[in-house]
Amino acid sequence: MRMKPALWVLVITLPMWTAPGFATDDFGTVGIRFAQLYSDTQPNKRGPLIVLQVVEGQPAAKAGVAKGDIVFAIDGVPVMGQDLSEIKRKQIRGPIGSTVRLSFAHLDRDDSELTLTRAPYPPHVNPASDPFGYSVPGSWIMDARYTFPLDWARGIAHHGVEDLAFTPDFDDTDSPEYHSYFFFWWLDGTNTFTPRQLESEMLVYFRGLAEQRGHNYGFTPDPSRVSASYSADSTGSHSFGGVAASSFLGTVSIYDPHGKVITLNSEVLASVCPGSNHTAVFFGMSQEARPGTVWQGIDAVRDSFRCSR
Repeated sequence: MRMKPALWVLVITLPMWTAPGFATDDFGTVGIRFAQLYSDTQPNKRGPLIVLQVVEGQPAAKAGVAKGDIVFAIDGVPVMGQDLSEIKRKQIRGPIGSTVRLSFAHLDRDDSELTLTRAPYPPHVNPASDPFGYSVPGSWIMDARYTFPLDWARGIAHHGVEDLAFTPDFDDTDSPEYHSYFFFWWLDGTNTFTPRQLESEMLVYFRGLAEQRGHNYGFTPDPSRVSASYSADSTGSHSFGGVAASSFLGTVSIYDPHGKVITLNSEVLASVCPGSNHTAVFFGMSQEARPGTVWQGIDAVRDSFRCSR
């Protein structure tokens, strides 16, 4: 039956992530990024899903799924009234080679039902115009690139860019991956980092982020509860990007989006890339301590980085 859209607005966007308890490579994608729509017909206002993006070359694109298509059922189960985070954990994701049946309402043609087979995630790679290179597993979520000064941390006096990527279950409070991610700085000039400098910059960074999250999620953070502590890692030689690097270990206490203060283990590597007049800095962050499995993924991204292509 065709669904007649009422007044719908976007309330949340979530990409397709993999499930806890399985290796990233075990799970695949059909190549759709969804948003959930608002519906006055539901007590919780959670409506159907809208297709925000269809990844070229992936199963959905090959089957003719288009941006703007509406999904109202998955494997015969209506999505109305369900939370998108639960939908993506329990219905959308699955092992490579398994299938998912999506029921669509199209804007310009009759309703349809498609059975799609999950395919391996293509890896994320940084833009070809960058002088450096690295690779991130396709199931991780890449954020937009930011340019210094960072909107939430303008007190950090660097020039350059920041890239971020989040583990598949970054937003799942029950997962060991919760709030595990990396961020990478490509900074103009030759920068020498010290533990005290890192502590100072991370206080600015995460206190600013706390204010931003408080505004977005409706809580009032106490800046004094945000803290950072680092020390030089003297355990052997270290390299990043194929060159010698300074290494630091530490912890930061930050506000998560729920207004809770959590403590993350933080590992930092900083190296000056030869001939580029740039400094590369990698921050690995996780509540889980080593040798937790989340660090295998963080390490793989770190070790893929090269100062030049």
